[in-house]
Amino acid sequence: MPKEIPILICGAGSVGLSLAAEFGWRNVESLVIESGGGLNSHPRANAVANRTMEYYRRWGIDHALTQAGVPPDHPADYYWVSSLHGCELHHISLPPFKKIKEVHTDNGLIAEHIWSPYLKTIAGQNEVENILLDYVQSRPSIECSFSTKLVNFKQSKNGVTCELESQKTRDIEVVHCQYLIACDGGRSSIRDQLGIGLSGRSNLARFVSIYFSAPDFNSCHKFGQANIFFPLHRDYAGFILNWDGGRTFTYHLMLGDGQSWEDVDARSAIERVLGTTTQIDVISTQPWTAHALVADQYNDGRIFLAGDAAHLFTPTGGFGMNTGVSDTINLAWKLQASIEGWGGPQLLDSYFSERHPIGVRNTSEAAHCFDSLHEVMQFGDELDAKGPEGDLFRRKLSKDLKSQEKLISSSGTLLGYRYEGSPIVIPDGTKEPEDNPRTYLPIARPGHRAPHIWIEEGVSILDKFSAGFTLLKFKPCDTAELEKSAFELNFPLSVISIDNKQAAKLYEYSMVLVRPDLMIAWRSNELPSRPVEFLDRLRGA
Repeated sequence: MPKEIPILICGAGSVGLSLAAEFGWRNVESLVIESGGGLNSHPRANAVANRTMEYYRRWGIDHALTQAGVPPDHPADYYWVSSLHGCELHHISLPPFKKIKEVHTDNGLIAEHIWSPYLKTIAGQNEVENILLDYVQSRPSIECSFSTKLVNFKQSKNGVTCELESQKTRDIEVVHCQYLIACDGGRSSIRDQLGIGLSGRSNLARFVSIYFSAPDFNSCHKFGQANIFFPLHRDYAGFILNWDGGRTFTYHLMLGDGQSWEDVDARSAIERVLGTTTQIDVISTQPWTAHALVADQYNDGRIFLAGDAAHLFTPTGGFGMNTGVSDTINLAWKLQASIEGWGGPQLLDSYFSERHPIGVRNTSEAAHCFDSLHEVMQFGDELDAKGPEGDLFRRKLSKDLKSQEKLISSSGTLLGYRYEGSPIVIPDGTKEPEDNPRTYLPIARPGHRAPHIWIEEGVSILDKFSAGFTLLKFKPCDTAELEKSAFELNFPLSVISIDNKQAAKLYEYSMVLVRPDLMIAWRSNELPSRPVEFLDRLRGA
């Protein structure tokens, strides 16, 4: 008889492990498989977004992540340069993570400090995945199996039957799951076998990623410590990411037409952009291609796509991994509701209607950031030209580069997404605010992220939300009838009174319902007159 499991997750990258972690936190039994023998040790994404950190905060791994990469007391500096032996063209400096709770009224950073308990956390994807794996393996409801490949699957109305092959013994194990989740990357074999197409822009540029250690790297140039350098000279075009206090880096070098990544001398490429020789230990190199593609479907029956299987990004802005993690948080509670029986027949359909527009929005924004960066990577020696003409050229370019700060400071994109028109969100008739990639508007409008506010020392209002639905009461009211209806439907509802004037002002209405994925489902000053119909709408029934 085949092994029975509610959820099978194919792929143990950052998105697959995040989905497994969410199921582990929810005590939903799941199996996560990975064809490789272990995690990918090559760092790829470098920024864990503030929104992603809010999810990780629920699992208690946020502190480990803030300690894993660039030290939390280091300023977050970003430089656009001709090269590391050339001219500075633009510079942005953000405060260190440790100052996130401080309110600076004398500069423009006050808003970004109060939007979330976090800014971007700079940590290599390899570090993130190791921390996620430790958490996943600590959860009794989750089983992890490396060196295990999905070789065949067949779905029916009752589930998906999967054949899993051990990459060590070549033995075949048959597993029957209720749902199969494809977290198997941009070249997803599951997506291909389902015949799901991709729409958007492909092959924007090709890169080779060089992961290296160079203990004296920062003493070889005049710019000092930075999270990212963007060398713009076409001979060195790409970006250099710092993974710690200044010892290990990744140089993403853009390849020329017809150039093979295997022909690049990694050490020589680093020394060329640096303009000198130094001790360099090349750890690994990997090629990658920038895309802006989104799957035309996010599921086929009981099989769902998440992460790179659903959308392929350029890395500009740091949206790829973070969009994928938000996919999983949206999907996990809906799958749990379906398994436990309180989810309605339309609930799982809302995964596509809510997340597909965000996939299109975020890949388009990342591509726009890339196009802007790529445009200024066509210059050559004029970037370092001497004399008045060179100074004038650089001043003009610096003004143009200021518009690229959304590459770094992009909370509007990361926090400001919304599920406008969602069938499981009850609108309140208010006007949709502008969707600005740079600036986030904290708002408790249905379909938007539940906004963060500190309600006591070290405690965010986000910390008060349950794993199910949370009804926030900012004024006393009798919710007994609503709670009774929820109990009879097995609908998970917690009711919490919030006695905080600033929070009440931020959330505006006396009652606000927060979904399991930290999104606003409904708000009003009056309780629903038909509580069963109200709850049916929210659970997709």
